[in-house]
Amino acid sequence: MRTLDQAGKGRTVNPFMQQLQNLGPARLAAMAGVAVGLIAFIIFFATRFSSSPMELLYGNLNSTDSREIVRQLELTGIKFQMADDGAEIMVPADQVTAIRLDMAKQALPSGGSIGYELFDNMDALGATNFMQNVNLVRALEGELARTIRSIEGVQSARVHLVMPQREMFTRETQDPTASVYIKMSAGRLDASQVSAVQHIIAAAIPKLRPNNISIVDERGTLLSRNFSDDDEMAAVQQEDAKIRHCQRKPA
Repeated sequence: MRTLDQAGKGRTVNPFMQQLQNLGPARLAAMAGVAVGLIAFIIFFATRFSSSPMELLYGNLNSTDSREIVRQLELTGIKFQMADDGAEIMVPADQVTAIRLDMAKQALPSGGSIGYELFDNMDALGATNFMQNVNLVRALEGELARTIRSIEGVQSARVHLVMPQREMFTRETQDPTASVYIKMSAGRLDASQVSAVQHIIAAAIPKLRPNNISIVDERGTLLSRNFSDDDEMAAVQQEDAKIRHCQRKPA
């Protein structure tokens, strides 16, 4: 009986092995390659759809900030993607807030900002009116900071806007205000440049007057001066121009 059982098993196994042998090494290798490819394809899609989508962390970064942020991300093992030649860094959407808080503790970035590209990955249908207003203020601050950094000698800039909303059941309204921090790579802004920065910001924000914009440099010096009217501001600018002309005039 044992001999018959062993012979029966041999008859059931041998046909399968015989078919594999009949296929030949080339066909077996092709079948193995297809199987490996299918497994890799399934794993790729499983990890692709299970991972969090990427969202903009910072945009318009200079090379120094970009290099330092990438170094910190690599140390913590956080996945990231770079775009626009390193000026934009993308990270998983569910980690954006935590990463920004961690970077802020390390004073990073020193010159990068987020502008209107903030709305590129924003879900307009799922956003509340409050979130849209907050993101609009953030985008305005980022765009204005970029414009200020384009001024010769300005290394970095940050803009903080305060845009009060009118309270219900009252006619009283508060005027918007702004504060600006500017770090210079060399020298300092003169009176005409300070006035230009004030007017750039005032022109971009409805009902914001230049007198309500304070500008401070990296030394903590208040660069802006509040004037009662435009004539007084023009008079001070003319006086500063005369002083600069006299300083450049050879003895």
